[in-house]
Amino acid sequence: MQQIDESWNKIAGHVAEIVTERLRADPPILSPWFAPDDAATYLGLSVRGLEDMRAKGTGPRFHKVGARVVRYHRDDLDAWLRSDGEEHG
Repeated sequence: MQQIDESWNKIAGHVAEIVTERLRADPPILSPWFAPDDAATYLGLSVRGLEDMRAKGTGPRFHKVGARVVRYHRDDLDAWLRSDGEEHG
């Protein structure tokens, strides 16, 4: 059993090295713009709750991109959190 554990540890270590090398070579670009589901997760809310606030004109500031696409900027989400959720639209 110990031999199997050692083999798995070697494999896991090798995979971690490969992932680390690739991330260093081509780091992901993190956007400050959140889709509604990501914004809800960031705020600790349900997607439906965030939708309801948006429909009522409450909640964090959001931006419409085209007719149907909604995005939230991280700065707006952070400002709303700092305001204890009292800031509107």
